[in-house]
Amino acid sequence: MGPRRAQQIMAPCIAATLGNAAVADRDSLVAHLERLAAGDDVQYELRRRQRFAATYARLREERLRQPQVLIAAPSSVERLRLADLPDGVAVTSGRITITFSDPTEALEKLLALAMAIGNDRDQFEALAAS
Repeated sequence: MGPRRAQQIMAPCIAATLGNAAVADRDSLVAHLERLAAGDDVQYELRRRQRFAATYARLREERLRQPQVLIAAPSSVERLRLADLPDGVAVTSGRITITFSDPTEALEKLLALAMAIGNDRDQFEALAAS
């Protein structure tokens, strides 16, 4: 809490001012703070913060379970669809087949397949399940 908020909370208890300083009766201030702490606004804020913390924890856990993998993809495969997969890549019921002649070609075809699935998820599920 900042000084401004503290001044706002303390304002009803100010008994006197000395220059720029405010003087509050201790007992009056304690009673005021206890009333604030027991009020609905505080309870609402506590519940709101608890809900936020729970939601944040759940989202963080989901993010950690399924981290997003970022790779640089050539523009030629960014918008690739399953119908446009390169030769040597086939998706059929329960099977994905990739033929290649060297490791670089294998990686290129795997990337093309991954991008196509990401761009055409429903079609992939239909092909793989049929």
